[in-house]
Amino acid sequence: MNQGEATKLGKRNWTVLVLLGLSGQIAWNVENSWFNTFLFDTITPDPGPIAVMVAVSAIVATLTTLVVGTLSDRIGKRKPFILYGYTLWALSTIAYPMSAWAKSTQIAILLVVLLDAVMTFFGSSANDAAFNAWVTDITDETNRGTAEGVLMILPVLAIMLGMGLSGLLIDTIGYFSFFLTLGGLVLIMGLVGSFQLQEGPDLRPQREVTSKGYFSELMSVFSFQSIKQNRDLYLVFLTMVIFNIAQEIVIPYEVIYLNNYLHISKTTAGILTAIVAPVLILFAVPIGKLTDRGRGFTVIIIGYLASAMGQFLFSLTGQLWLLGLTGALKSVGFLMMIVLGAWIRNLMPLDARGQFQGVRLIFMVMLPMVIGPAIGSFIIQKFGIPTTLNGEAGFIPVPLLFQVSAVVSLMPLIPLFFLWKRCLKTGLKL
Repeated sequence: MNQGEATKLGKRNWTVLVLLGLSGQIAWNVENSWFNTFLFDTITPDPGPIAVMVAVSAIVATLTTLVVGTLSDRIGKRKPFILYGYTLWALSTIAYPMSAWAKSTQIAILLVVLLDAVMTFFGSSANDAAFNAWVTDITDETNRGTAEGVLMILPVLAIMLGMGLSGLLIDTIGYFSFFLTLGGLVLIMGLVGSFQLQEGPDLRPQREVTSKGYFSELMSVFSFQSIKQNRDLYLVFLTMVIFNIAQEIVIPYEVIYLNNYLHISKTTAGILTAIVAPVLILFAVPIGKLTDRGRGFTVIIIGYLASAMGQFLFSLTGQLWLLGLTGALKSVGFLMMIVLGAWIRNLMPLDARGQFQGVRLIFMVMLPMVIGPAIGSFIIQKFGIPTTLNGEAGFIPVPLLFQVSAVVSLMPLIPLFFLWKRCLKTGLKL
């Protein structure tokens, strides 16, 4: 890793990065936290449809990012995908609660899954594929850890808006007005950021330098040769997928757990989630700088141990101040994406940055959001508390959910060990 002076990104790039990064994270936070509670509150308390919705969304996100990322590499442009994608992403978020207008539960479930998939298609095109590739385009090894630190602050700010304010908005004005308000905010920020964006200076159309057809190029990333050439990158991906599976066991059901098991209102649950934000903001940039200085392994091991302890302790209490304290501790693992994100950008093949955003999402989103919620749903159905809501039978999540997540949160230490050994053997600097 280059230990010299960090390359400056400039005010315009930082402005675009913050606007598009924050608006995207607000949209994803709304989907990850409140789509699930909307389904539980207004359609059915059965955890099964939530697991299905999350899994379908994850598959759509991954396939979209892979296809659009490869396409943006080939044509050498990110901006069109970002501009049109953010616009349609916001509008589809606003349209989501219309699914509740269906007269039957089965049709309503089908609609929420479909509308979530549509929203995810536009969001992944704009944010996961094009925006993330653009960030890689404009950064280098001297500033990617810092950029990842700033990018990691944005989800925390989104949590403060999407959780701290959202619970109050839903309790006060209802779901429909809430989705309209947050979707409108994403639309405005996305448009302003998109119009300010300039393409990376070294971005070139890949179709001009390759004889491969689009489909051949799309599938080449899954070849044995490609995986072998990028084995260090895939060890990072493996670390990421295991930890994210652990988190997704809990994430779709956490607000439901707070509302229905601990009997905490949405307003209080939102504030409780948001108060961990200052702790995360405080550590985000320092973690990025430590990563740039080659201290990533030390940081990530400590982070995963703290996160597992936090998940376990969170399950043992119902007191608000202890929930806030242990919630902050378990959220430390979330910051380890700074380390992994910087390593991934450093290890990505230069000519396939957009394409590898799709591969990244297989491990960051698709596999975790298919496997994790299914494990969570199984635990809730086997060990949860039976309930009936709006005439529909279901189950309330129980603390065991967080305890299983805590155990799985320790398993990424295994691929991390092998990656560390690889670095010692090959001299690779992360």
